[in-house]
Amino acid sequence: MFGLFKNKKKELAKEIFGVFKPKIDLAKTIGKWEKTSTFGDVFIDDDYLLGFSNAYFGIVAKKFGYSGQDLGLILMDIYKLLDGTYSDLDKFQKIIQNYQSSKLNGSKELMLGEDHALMFFLVFNSDNDAHKFSKNTIYKEAIKYFDTGEFKKQSEWAKKILPKEFSNGSALSDAPSNIIIAYRIFEKTFEKRLNKVFNI
Repeated sequence: MFGLFKNKKKELAKEIFGVFKPKIDLAKTIGKWEKTSTFGDVFIDDDYLLGFSNAYFGIVAKKFGYSGQDLGLILMDIYKLLDGTYSDLDKFQKIIQNYQSSKLNGSKELMLGEDHALMFFLVFNSDNDAHKFSKNTIYKEAIKYFDTGEFKKQSEWAKKILPKEFSNGSALSDAPSNIIIAYRIFEKTFEKRLNKVFNI
């Protein structure tokens, strides 16, 4: 029976990471960084990326009823998918230390990443609390992006020039408005910073 619950946690970790996987895979494939560091080390050294990912991973896992040690194990499984070197417990501890240190120092970038992750999650789930971001410029631009039909133009362009594994255009073309708006928020927040950090 324990094995069944363990597998459920691993499957949930894959599902949560799946939102990030195409962009992470692209960054690993064409990104540039100092190769003396692993991809994950560069990723977690950026307060914004760390804040966004930790917040999103935690919010979703908690929505599925996980907390405490179970939540920690799910986070570890997710970070292993991001960078295989985090299967080492000592290396995984570095993520926790980076996060706690940035939190204690009141990192504005960490907090901004957390806010953007919450906005993305709430819009994705059509949660009424998403309206508290209605004055946010990224939120407003994402609404406009859908309302003006700009999404359709860009998804057609992406389908033509990007390999299937890196393009979400076809998968999103028939998606409800909240998914398209949330995806635009993701592009303008997490993806934008990822591209900057890894020189894409």
